[in-house]
Amino acid sequence: MRKALKRFLAVFLAAVIMISGIQISTLESRADENTESSPSVIYRVHAQRLGWLQETENGDVAGTVGESKRLEAMEISLKNQPVSGGITYSAHVQGYGWQNWVSDGEKAGTEGESKRIEAVCINLYGEMAEKYDVLYRTHVQGTGWQSWVKNGEVSGTTGESKRIEAIQIKLVNKSGESASVSYTTHVQGTGWQNYMSNGLVSGTTGSGKRLEAVIINLEGSDISGGITYQTHVQGYGWQNWVSDGQIAGTTGESKRIEAIRIKLTGDISAYYDVYYRVHIQTFGWLDWAKNGEAAGSSALSRRLEALQVMLVKKGGQAPSPTGDSYVDGINDIPGEYVIKVNKKMNCVTIYKGEYPVKAMVCSTGEATPLGTFHIGNQYRWQLMIHDVWSQWASVITTNILFHSVPYRERDNHTLITSSYNKLGTTASAGCVRLTCEDAKWIYDNIDRGTTVIIYNSNDPGPLGKPTAQKLPAGQGWDPTDPNP
Repeated sequence: MRKALKRFLAVFLAAVIMISGIQISTLESRADENTESSPSVIYRVHAQRLGWLQETENGDVAGTVGESKRLEAMEISLKNQPVSGGITYSAHVQGYGWQNWVSDGEKAGTEGESKRIEAVCINLYGEMAEKYDVLYRTHVQGTGWQSWVKNGEVSGTTGESKRIEAIQIKLVNKSGESASVSYTTHVQGTGWQNYMSNGLVSGTTGSGKRLEAVIINLEGSDISGGITYQTHVQGYGWQNWVSDGQIAGTTGESKRIEAIRIKLTGDISAYYDVYYRVHIQTFGWLDWAKNGEAAGSSALSRRLEALQVMLVKKGGQAPSPTGDSYVDGINDIPGEYVIKVNKKMNCVTIYKGEYPVKAMVCSTGEATPLGTFHIGNQYRWQLMIHDVWSQWASVITTNILFHSVPYRERDNHTLITSSYNKLGTTASAGCVRLTCEDAKWIYDNIDRGTTVIIYNSNDPGPLGKPTAQKLPAGQGWDPTDPNP
């Protein structure tokens, strides 16, 4: 009986071991199959003074950010390929231009020559190119991270002498690339409109109604990524970026949107460009902008009245026309400058032709004359009455000047703080006192002979009166001074 039991246990254990072995073998096989179905791109870079850095893969950052170090060489390869083919790449190198293409782990760039890589192209070949896209982006000197590009497109710059400092590379399964954009606007007196999509008009034209807020979404995309946007709002300026269905602008505050920027994020930015244009007060429809460019106007107090947004596949034809999507109230408006000083309200308004483009808070004095004058000589530093100094002085007439708040000495760290804190009130001996930023703007942008009109009115002007900043006692310097 005992022998029979032992034989039974031995057979049972053998069967268990055999079945377990089959299960383990099957799991290992499946694991291999899963691994093979998920290829990776691996890469390493040679960075200035650091040499070859640790290998990274699948979208991780290779290089440095914020250290101003150039990439000098790179090596890229694939692993766990499910099909034949490989990866090939080329670098645009300082002094050499585009190098020959190399492949599958070979070195692109230079080593030991202290030469920066300025641009790169990366592509797949063989069956890998049929099943996958290679996406990549570079961190460029003075620009930061560029948008994602794919399959042999250029990332970086050429002809600008700018170094690439870091790179990200990843593989993505080829997609049907089906995506669209939907959007709604909050209109003065109407509220939120119905959602529009793919270039249809949201808002109104011919009704004189301002856009106050906007929401934008991506629809129907199998590609990862999103859409982000920001608005320039009356009285607030550029707000923070928001994304994917969040509200940009304001509701319930009766404030106009004056400009907008929209861009794609993540993988989808390698497959599509986002185009948009706006209808603005006085000017009507402007040209199309794309991928984060500004659409609208600045320094003109003009409302957005309508918006169109659409996606265009990379390489596809752009909407027409493009180019003039933004009206810079300082530089784009025709006509001569005129400076109007509202003595009663202690406010300055700069006009370009018929358009008000800039407002400044000031301090005039009882002796400030009324009338029409013309800009005369201009001085970087000027000794004033009472043996005080001013910066960025421009003569209005005789002893009446635009200038900064006074200093005790010819030193921009000797600001008379009590005088600065009187900006917006009548406080000068007759000159027009300004912040350093505003006095310098007149010094830099206004020519001799420019008309200055000094008048009295209870209305501060079409752009309003900016709020004057208050400084703590004894601070001794103007926070707007470009030379701290």
